[in-house]
Amino acid sequence: MPADRALRPSGFFSRALSILNETRRVHPTGVPGVIVAGLSLLAVFLICWLALVAHATQHLQISLFLLLLLPICFLTTTVSARVERTLPVDWALGVVGAGAALWFALNEPRYANWMAGFSELETGDFVAGTALVLICVELCRRTVGVGLTGVLFALLAYVAFGHLLSGSFRHPAVNYAYFLEMQVIGTDGVFGSPLYVAASYAFLFVLFGNFYVISGGGQLFFDLAAALTGRMVGGPAKACVLSSGLYGSISGSPVADVATTGPVSIPIMKRIGIPAEKAGAIEAAASTGGSMLPPVMGAVAFIMADFTGIPYFKICLYAALPALGYYLGIFLLVHFDAVRHDLPRLPEEEIVGLPRALARNWPSVVPIVALIWLLVHGYSAAYVAAGSVLAVIVSSWFSVEGRIGPRRFLAACVETCHSAVPLAAAVAAAGIVIGCIELTGLSGKFTLLLFELSGGYLIPSLMLSAVILVLLGMGMPTTGVYIMGVALLAPVLIVKFQFPPMQVHMFLLFYSCLSAITPPVAVASFAAASIAGANPFKLGPYACKLAVGGFVLPFFFLFNTGILAQGTWIDIVSHTSLGAVLVLASALALHGWVRRQPMPALARLAFVACGVVIVWPQPAAQAAAAACALGLFGLLYRAARARETGALAIA
Repeated sequence: MPADRALRPSGFFSRALSILNETRRVHPTGVPGVIVAGLSLLAVFLICWLALVAHATQHLQISLFLLLLLPICFLTTTVSARVERTLPVDWALGVVGAGAALWFALNEPRYANWMAGFSELETGDFVAGTALVLICVELCRRTVGVGLTGVLFALLAYVAFGHLLSGSFRHPAVNYAYFLEMQVIGTDGVFGSPLYVAASYAFLFVLFGNFYVISGGGQLFFDLAAALTGRMVGGPAKACVLSSGLYGSISGSPVADVATTGPVSIPIMKRIGIPAEKAGAIEAAASTGGSMLPPVMGAVAFIMADFTGIPYFKICLYAALPALGYYLGIFLLVHFDAVRHDLPRLPEEEIVGLPRALARNWPSVVPIVALIWLLVHGYSAAYVAAGSVLAVIVSSWFSVEGRIGPRRFLAACVETCHSAVPLAAAVAAAGIVIGCIELTGLSGKFTLLLFELSGGYLIPSLMLSAVILVLLGMGMPTTGVYIMGVALLAPVLIVKFQFPPMQVHMFLLFYSCLSAITPPVAVASFAAASIAGANPFKLGPYACKLAVGGFVLPFFFLFNTGILAQGTWIDIVSHTSLGAVLVLASALALHGWVRRQPMPALARLAFVACGVVIVWPQPAAQAAAAACALGLFGLLYRAARARETGALAIA
């Protein structure tokens, strides 16, 4: 037997594992394409109407959303990665899903008056509820893949058989009627907050991002980035960081950001000598940060607002400075690498200049101004999103190349619904997960387990929480990671360690967003690798290195809330400055070079030590550590420059 064959999984095991793998996404044509286009238009008009004019209960809005989206889901997602087109089974599942959603929409008045423990399920509730749960599980398998689907199967098995266990993880037996009541009638299951957020303003913000791109906003961001950074050393890489961050702050989707800005920025970076793996990693890391960067951020931020009751505008305010710190880390590492390898600047013909960029694409500025104005004036997130969509459509009429006519309007609607499929699948599955955790009391049991592993100490508990989020991120989308973190980790950090909810949820938000680049399942890294023609498993570790700010700043703002715009102006300025030095020290410790000279190992360890001290909230020690880090960097920089100058003189 050949050696390589001996290392392969058996055929049965391979087929069994492939059942849980993510399948193929398609854009149907012909009759299925017409149906998808019609349902997409209906979905956009319905959700905009509910946001601006009408009002619907949470249960009704989710039912109507699923009624229109589930057929789209199964007509655009094949049953297997080996199947390239939709099959009769996909049509059947779409019809069954729509029928189940229609049942819940028609019976919404009965559910509005539901009394847990007294009201009884009808036969139709059993049929429609069972169908909906199974369809959500299947859709999760098709669009999300093995990670969240595996967790879902494990929790469903735990609900069914956990009463047979012994010890602290045993729970009372759960009858099927109570399970369905929790999952499809209450607000802790499929019809919970995660899917409601996706069915309302998250969907509208995705629509806004698609309209903004086709109206020319993406080109404006690249022109602005090129004008600001193109003439610096390594200008193309820095322009990529800036343009991807700007676009990501509007799209809120790392994969969409990579797909939009990557085809422009990655070839330019490769052309000036940046290896394909590094070019793709820069794009992936910069795109991932858009989910943390206001004004739009990503779906996780909307779900966070719903879970915590903190207005979305305040979440944007709290996230702004840490998000800039995240990009500072990327920018520093890109700069250090550019100086070390003497990378060239952006060609002058590709830099249009700031005044010209604004003059030729000023209509793309109007929607951003409108969005920020609506946020600042306290309108609801759904109203802000719908108003911004209208603003981008109207402003596009003043653009020659970016005007949104009927054809572009339809294309944006279809693309939005296509993009909403994995989001809806992930949050619906996450709703089932939350329902299972509530049914079994798993949250309290997980708290005890975490305490046993960490010994009940603060720092080990925080580090273990971060590791758990990263591990979850290897197999789940951002929204799934965050919701699991809220269910399992937030109670420990809020109740046991008395951290304020805002800081804890921001900690979960940042680490959840990093799931897009943490190997082995890193959707942004895979998307960038396909554009760069690189190995995603070589690209991923470098992307994580670039994202150093995202890994260290959550620990910092747990104890130093000034960087979250909390406290006095002195707190905000001092904590933000310390956070910047923390990112600098972390970047230097990881990079290991100053200019073109290698850094001694002791110096790298010193930067690590300074970073650790800066995190701990002792002002005198923090100031001393920051001064040491800056002083050490200054000494190393002068020594490296003197060494290079001497070498040039000898040459």
